[in-house]
Amino acid sequence: MRIDLKKSFVTGIFVTVPLILSIGILVWFFQKVDGFFSPPIDGIVRAIFPGTTHIPGTGFLTGLLIILLVGLFARNVVGARILAGLDWLIDRIPGYRTVHTTIKQLTNAFSPESSRSFRQVLLVEYPIEGTYALGFRTGTVEKKGKPLAVVFVPTNNLYLGEVLFIPEEKTHVLDMSVEQGVKILVSGGIAAPRTFDRPEEGA
Repeated sequence: MRIDLKKSFVTGIFVTVPLILSIGILVWFFQKVDGFFSPPIDGIVRAIFPGTTHIPGTGFLTGLLIILLVGLFARNVVGARILAGLDWLIDRIPGYRTVHTTIKQLTNAFSPESSRSFRQVLLVEYPIEGTYALGFRTGTVEKKGKPLAVVFVPTNNLYLGEVLFIPEEKTHVLDMSVEQGVKILVSGGIAAPRTFDRPEEGA
C-alpha cells in the first residue's frame, strides 16, 4: 500500500506540475497582453459609458483582433506592398537594420507561406561521426556541380544554432512536419517518435 501511495504521489507531481506551469504561463501572457492594449480601450469605453471600470479581457481580445486584421491586410496585394514599404523604411534606420532583418528572417523561417521557410526536417551526422542531430533544410546550393543541402541545426535554443552545408546523400529526410520537429526540440527530445521514418516515395 505504501508503494502504491508513493507511485501515485510521484505520478500526481508529474501530472500537476506541467499543468500548473502551463496555466501560469497562459495567465501571465493574458495579463501582459491585456495590460498593454486595455488602457486605450478603457478610455474609449469610459468616454462612451462614464463610470465604467476596466473589463478584464478587453485588451487581450483587442490584441488578437489587431493581429488577425494585420494578417488579413498582409495577405492582399495592397497590404503586402504597404508592409514592404514599411520594412524598407525600418531598414533605413541606422543600427536597427540588423536587428529587424534578423528577427524577420527567423520568424519567416517558421511561416508555412514563406518561400524561405524551413522546408524539411532532416537527421544529419553532427557534431561528430556516429552521432546525429535534428536539423531543418533551408535551401540547396552547389559546389563544383555537387548539390549540398543547407541545414540549420539548433544548438542552444530554437533561434541559435549552426548552418551546415552537407552533401545530399549524407542527409536523412524525416517523414514529419516542421511543427513536429520544433516540438521535439522544445520538449528536449521527449516528443521524439520511437522510429524516424523516411517519407514515402511520391508522397
